[in-house]
Amino acid sequence: MKNIYQLFNDVVRSSPNKVACICDTKQVSYQQLENDISNLSANLLNLGVKQGDRIAVFCPNSIDFAVILFAAAKIGIAVAPLPISLKGAALKNSIERIDCQGVISWQSVTKKLLDSQFNIPLLVNIGRKVDNQIQLDELIKHQCFSEGIASSVGRFSVDCDFILTLTSGSTGDPKPIVFTQKNKIDRAITATANIYDLSSNDTTLVSTPLYHSLAQRSLILPLLLGGTAIILPKFTVESWIEAIYQHRVSFLFAVSSQLTTLIPHLKTAYDLSSLRCIVSSSAILSNESKVQLMKRLPCKLHECYGASELGVVSDFCVNQVQNKVGSVGKGLPILSVKITDENRVKVDSYQLGEIACRSPTQFKGYFLQPENTKKAYDDDGFFYTGDLGYLDEEGFLFYAGRKKDIIITGGINVYPQDIENVVNTINDIDECVAFGVSDKQFGEVIKLVYTSSVEVDLMSIKKVCLTELTDYQQPRYIEAVDQLPKSSLGKILRQKVREPSTITKTRRAKATTYKRMP
Repeated sequence: MKNIYQLFNDVVRSSPNKVACICDTKQVSYQQLENDISNLSANLLNLGVKQGDRIAVFCPNSIDFAVILFAAAKIGIAVAPLPISLKGAALKNSIERIDCQGVISWQSVTKKLLDSQFNIPLLVNIGRKVDNQIQLDELIKHQCFSEGIASSVGRFSVDCDFILTLTSGSTGDPKPIVFTQKNKIDRAITATANIYDLSSNDTTLVSTPLYHSLAQRSLILPLLLGGTAIILPKFTVESWIEAIYQHRVSFLFAVSSQLTTLIPHLKTAYDLSSLRCIVSSSAILSNESKVQLMKRLPCKLHECYGASELGVVSDFCVNQVQNKVGSVGKGLPILSVKITDENRVKVDSYQLGEIACRSPTQFKGYFLQPENTKKAYDDDGFFYTGDLGYLDEEGFLFYAGRKKDIIITGGINVYPQDIENVVNTINDIDECVAFGVSDKQFGEVIKLVYTSSVEVDLMSIKKVCLTELTDYQQPRYIEAVDQLPKSSLGKILRQKVREPSTITKTRRAKATTYKRMP
């Protein structure tokens, strides 16, 4: 099987002058991109980088990211893309967990690393020059020869480590997930191109941060197919719409929060006719959002469910199947899904349990954690996601939330999403999160926090909860906040919501204090 660079090079030979990547006003052809990749590859080898090394990468969304990624594929090294915003203990922990031999970093991160006196064998700077550090631009533009290039390309297996992704950027215990080149090829081709019928004729939009796995797939996918990748430096409503119109984008992955934000702006005046397919990920869209998006978008709207370790597990075409409210679709034809109880025994249809999956796109393992990797699987090779859900009699999967997010009140399991789905139907509620807080009598009781752009009558929330939820699902405390902590993808960080210092309380009088339910 050819590795990622060899597949890319096949496209270069067949379509050297075709546009490969566009970012802002910069664009490169396949041949120009290959020239930059070859220069960086040779210069890294001459600097002492060798096959099997690990390089931490702090790079904004740009064509440089594509050059770094494919140069790594060419010489058989692994990269660990990380957010530029990391600092302090989180920065230190991330680099230490990766055990990297070098860092390629944006100027602000370079300065932090130098100030912290990290012991890094190789430090390459991106952007404005910092001290006397090696500049990425110099390595990309300086043509040189390396004996290691000819001997390394094609010699290593596609099963070699290629990308390390951290499951958490926290100061606690970030867990690096290891992906091989084969993992990334399978996810791009088998689990995306083949599922959505993509080809060299497609133009793909990369609209989320490239240190995330789904964005990396959005970049790798067109460059293996011979299409064109449009990279947004940063998501805004205006740049998203303009990129689709100007570059005739036909396919993209989007996080659900992006699509929800876009709804009021998707007017008929915008020409989005080039779109063939949008796939929403990270969280389930509300039914109202789905209706509005189908009215405004001239293409198929899909939702998918997946996990970092597995990739996409299920797909759901919202336009074609509208009688499965709340479903995340059927498992992809390349994999198997089952629901199990706490003893990992398969349960019947409609019975809630943990979602487990066996897939050819599953990760290689947790970096230097063989025991944790082994525990994540059963004897039949199914990976246990830590997510709860159920399958109906037709095989449609319904997601219920994270296993660790269960609220146990008075010995009864309560699922936050059941509460949130009800509260989110209230017109003036923007977003909400339900979670458990300690209680002497019941062990845990339910707290609900929400955001709203207007003052919400607390009794109206109580009334809806009393009408739609059973007694043990009733929130004991309800509180309005100005904003909820989110990831760079716009996903609410549930664990951080529990920390009072991470949410900003509103000053609206009717919702500043906890209210005890009757």
